[in-house]
Parts: sequence; structure tokens; C-alpha cells
Amino acid sequence: MYPILLKIGEFTLHTYGFLLAVGFFLAVMLTLREARRVGLDPNVMMDLNFYVLLAALIGSRVFYVITSWEEFRDNPVDIVRFWRGGLVFYGGLIFAFLVGLWYVRKHHLNFRQLADIVAPAISLGQAIGRLGCFSAG
Repeated sequence: MYPILLKIGEFTLHTYGFLLAVGFFLAVMLTLREARRVGLDPNVMMDLNFYVLLAALIGSRVFYVITSWEEFRDNPVDIVRFWRGGLVFYGGLIFAFLVGLWYVRKHHLNFRQLADIVAPAISLGQAIGRLGCFSAG
């Protein structure tokens, strides 16, 4: 276990958060590269990535709060303190999928084409994020 990657004074960089950010970043880069390859406007892909990232973070926190309500019942303000830990992968995946579906329909995009673009990126991001989970213990 290696939960803290770097600590300088009051600043602490947690391995989980760092690897989660790296996973998101590399997934975004992969989707942009693939979008260019198939002739899709990279700006459309970047906008989609932005919305999906927000939805994934919110969804993963919402599902954690639902599954661990006893932890938040007495102090509900802790719900927004996600940096203290508590994200659930499938909650993020569900919210991200729903927001992605909304974005595809709103912009009249080809769902199958986008699914082919994002599927490897989801796997890559999950793999790197999972290394962060292992590091955190």
C-alpha cells in the first residue's frame, strides 16, 4: 500500500487521486485521437468528455453516499467533501452513460461510432484508476 504519493508541508498528493486523474487524462487523449482518426470533430469529443467527466464524478459520489448513508447521516455537509474518499465506479459509469446518451441525442451523433471510440478509453481509465485503489489499500 502506498496511499500518499507526495507530501510537501500541508500539501498531500494521494496516489488514488493522482492515478484517477491520469486515467481520465489518458482516456480523454485516447478518445480525441480516435475521433480524429475516424473523422469526428475533436471539439465535439472534448465537449462530450467534459460532460461525462462531471457526470462520472457526481455519479460515483452519489452512489457512495447512498451505499454508505450511515457515514453521512449525522453530518450531511461531508457529502460534498469527496476529497476525503468515497467514490463508487458503477455509479460513475451509470451517470456518465446517461449523460453521454443525452449528449449523443442532443447533437444527433452516431451512438455506435461513439461507443467504439470510448470503449477502449473506459477500459484504460478503469485500469489506471484501479491501480490507485490498490495503492490506497
